[in-house]
Amino acid sequence: MTEGHATWVYAVTPGIGADRAADLAGVAGIAGEPVRTVNEAGLTAVVSWVDADSVSEDALEHRLRDAGELEAMARAHHSVVERVAAQHPALPLRLATVYRDDHRVRGLLTDRRAEFADALRWLVGRTECGVKVWVDGADAKQNPGAATLCERPDNRPSGRNDSPGTAYLLQRRARLRARDDRWDLAVNQGEHLHQALAARAVAAHRHIAQHSGRSDQDGWMVLNGAYLIESDELSEFESAAKALVAGLDSCRLELTGPWPPYSFARDVGS
Repeated sequence: MTEGHATWVYAVTPGIGADRAADLAGVAGIAGEPVRTVNEAGLTAVVSWVDADSVSEDALEHRLRDAGELEAMARAHHSVVERVAAQHPALPLRLATVYRDDHRVRGLLTDRRAEFADALRWLVGRTECGVKVWVDGADAKQNPGAATLCERPDNRPSGRNDSPGTAYLLQRRARLRARDDRWDLAVNQGEHLHQALAARAVAAHRHIAQHSGRSDQDGWMVLNGAYLIESDELSEFESAAKALVAGLDSCRLELTGPWPPYSFARDVGS
């Protein structure tokens, strides 16, 4: 099957023989197409057919802008990568890595054989762990320690001639200053946590916080990190993360994974 179809690539692994390729039997990828393998240069690309028109440049751009389409593609792509990574060392390729045909995929494996092989050797026995940390973003007026600052801006007693409007503006300014101080402290806490966790990892990558603004309801996300961990040290790493966050006030921790090493293969296949 080639006419009217293109090849979607999920991951690259060390060469998989026919017996091990049978482990992928029944695994479905994008649009429910069965997953298969393309072998070349001692490596294997895990792929599936996709309708060529649906992955043209314009079609892909439109689909990636649609939240529903994007989620469906990402889930299908991840499910295949996760299945492969559970059985073999795997180098995930970025979402929507598409080639015109299998011949082009073989060319990819040949041209980048040394790079892929080195990366796969580096990833053997390692897994990715995600760490997200939020700090309480409550307004300073809800912080008991801010009361004196709000009532006496700049440590000056309020005079009898202060108008209600002036008093309000001074209090408002003090609350914003206290809130900014809390934000600076939260940012410093996030940096401290990242450095401490990175020291325990093989490699680390800090993603952009998912909340770009300062959300008082959900708190401020001060860390959205990915850490490459020796698989047999994952429990110790998670315990260390919990202990570090437990030592901080008003922090909430979310551990995710273990994942295939997405954050450490971001440029592969590009």
